[in-house]
Amino acid sequence: MSTDDFKHHALNSSHDFYELLGVAEGATDSEIRSAYRKATLKYHPDKVGANEQTLGRWHLLQVANEVLADSSVRELYDNARRARAEKKQRDEAYEGRRKWMKEDLERRESGAVKRKRDESEAEEAFERELRRIAENNKRRRKEMEAKLSEEARKAEAEEAEAQEGRQPASNGLNSEGDAAQHLGGPSDIDRTVTLRFPSSVTLDREKIVSMFSRFGNIDEALLRPPKKIRVEGEKHRKEYITAVVVFKSIVGAHAAVSDFASIQKQSHQEDAAGWRYIEQVNWASGKEPDAVPKPKSMTPQSTTPGQSTAAGTPPAQPSTTLGTPSAKSRKLADDLLNRNPPETPTTPQRSGEGNGDAGLKRVPSFASFKGTPRGAAARTPMGSPSLHDVTMMRLKNAERRRLEEKIRREEAADEAGAGHENGS
Repeated sequence: MSTDDFKHHALNSSHDFYELLGVAEGATDSEIRSAYRKATLKYHPDKVGANEQTLGRWHLLQVANEVLADSSVRELYDNARRARAEKKQRDEAYEGRRKWMKEDLERRESGAVKRKRDESEAEEAFERELRRIAENNKRRRKEMEAKLSEEARKAEAEEAEAQEGRQPASNGLNSEGDAAQHLGGPSDIDRTVTLRFPSSVTLDREKIVSMFSRFGNIDEALLRPPKKIRVEGEKHRKEYITAVVVFKSIVGAHAAVSDFASIQKQSHQEDAAGWRYIEQVNWASGKEPDAVPKPKSMTPQSTTPGQSTAAGTPPAQPSTTLGTPSAKSRKLADDLLNRNPPETPTTPQRSGEGNGDAGLKRVPSFASFKGTPRGAAARTPMGSPSLHDVTMMRLKNAERRRLEEKIRREEAADEAGAGHENGS
């Protein structure tokens, strides 16, 4: 074999020639020759037989001796052998890294599957609880329908007896009418609000019930499992918890949605825990129910303090046109409403009525007047709130409009005074 053939073996052979001869990597030429002679005596074909395996071993011993005996070829072999060893180490390291990455990927996939399964189970439990609440409300509604149907039948019998000139056995139909209106009142979804807060905030069901009880009695409260949602203006999705609060009256739900913004502003100023973490309170249906009375626009009237308008004479038009409520007016009105919530619906007492005491009296029930058919309240269309609920919501809207009007007039007076001072 030529020198080029030995160089080819030195660069490309995968065999360890030092191991074949049984010498160390830094062995001398004499050690290599001595080891070669011993190996040839041990593996000579004449001694061990001329089989294919023996001949291959004999040929490799000759190549190893020739490669290691020539210093230049040996240097090539040492460099190639060292490069192959380093490559093997890198491959083993890469294999270990790939194995770790594979195991890590499997762990993460398993964790993701478990997390999705847990989220799905929590969502199913939440839906089951909602269905349970709906079924309970439906059952109670049917029981109340049966009860009111029986009471309506008795009321018709009493009305027939009254027409015949006999005294009715009971005069408690007003309360029955109120119950009928409560039954035929807003649906569960119209009495429900939803609120959202970050999952990192420690707000449980009891805390939410305690906070929102200020608006009215609460029928049910549920917390939806945490869920990542995309928030407008945020780059990444954030994990939030959505709570569902069902009030016993639509008045409580209306107050929660209407007063939340001002209460939250007060909580920031007073550093009150809880309210500042809630980001929004909305109607569960996504829009204001049709049963909620819409606020009417007020036409501002200008009167001089202490001056009354004569009966039958239209009020004088204001000298200054007032604009729409400013943000400051609405904020002050909300703050005042939350500090001084309206009481039971009242109506002004006419001059000279009663015992002469100035003030307000409670709104009478029209079902108690003569000429009002008995059971009229029970025939209120389904889905309509009771007279008390409508009155409370209208009173709240009217109080807010009155405060906005008052603040708007004060702002207009301040601007007029400032303009007068600048002109002088």
